[in-house]
Amino acid sequence: LIKGQDVSQIKLGNTLSNDHLHASRFDYMLSNPPFGVDWKKIEGDITDEHALKGYDGRFGPGLPRVSDGSLLFLLHLISKLRDPKDSKNGDGGSRIGIILNGSPLFTGGAGSGESEIRRYILEADLLEAIVALPTDMFYNTGIATYVWVLSNKKAADRKGKVQLINGVNLCGK
Repeated sequence: LIKGQDVSQIKLGNTLSNDHLHASRFDYMLSNPPFGVDWKKIEGDITDEHALKGYDGRFGPGLPRVSDGSLLFLLHLISKLRDPKDSKNGDGGSRIGIILNGSPLFTGGAGSGESEIRRYILEADLLEAIVALPTDMFYNTGIATYVWVLSNKKAADRKGKVQLINGVNLCGK
C-alpha cells in the first residue's frame, strides 16, 4: 500500500478455510503465522478438504492436532509453489521462508498428522534449512522459534540434504 502497488490480491477472510488465491502460485513466500492457534472453528472446512481432495488439495499429507494450526499454514504455502518445469528459462520453482515455534518440529508421534506432514516434506525434498533463532526474538516472549526454508528448486549439490543452523547465540542487544 505504501509503495502504491496493486492491492487487488489482498483478500479478506481466513486463509485456511477459504483460499481466495487457490489458483495462484508464487516465486517467493514469507510467513509468520500465529503460534499455537487452534483451528477448531474451521475444523469442518479443513477436514472436508483433506478427505475430498487429498493431495489435490492443500492438506493431503495429513492434519495436525486441532490445538495447533502452524503446519496447516505451512501446507498452504507448499500448495502455492510454482512448478520448477513451468519456465522456459529454467527459473521455475519457488522458495518459502516461514517462522514457526518448536511445536511443528517436535510434536506428534510416528504416524500422527504432524509426523506424516514432516515425512511428506522430507520425502519430497522440500526442506532446505532450519534456523534456530535466539529465544528473545519476539517481543515479550522467550519461546524457541525457527525459520524453515523450503524450496522445490534446490541446487544439485543440496538435493537430499537439510542444513541445520544454530543461531541461538548469534545475537546481541
